[in-house]
Amino acid sequence: MYASRVTALKAHVVNGRIVVDEPVDLPDGAEVQVFLYDASAETMPAAERAALERALERGLTQADAGDLIEADTVLDELRRP
Repeated sequence: MYASRVTALKAHVVNGRIVVDEPVDLPDGAEVQVFLYDASAETMPAAERAALERALERGLTQADAGDLIEADTVLDELRRP
């Protein structure tokens, strides 16, 4: 399958249509779901948001490299007292 993970794309509305800011590797006719993000409702401080985005990018890079931890292992660690 061409989409094996959740991917966030940045886009803008142009003449009533959603236009993605960068090329995507999807076949013609692929169905996508769009979830709107209201930046004006953001309550996270800018520095904290930037740190979160950096951490997410690091995580995606690690996942792309196959450096993953099984979900069961993570859940077991979180359940430990």
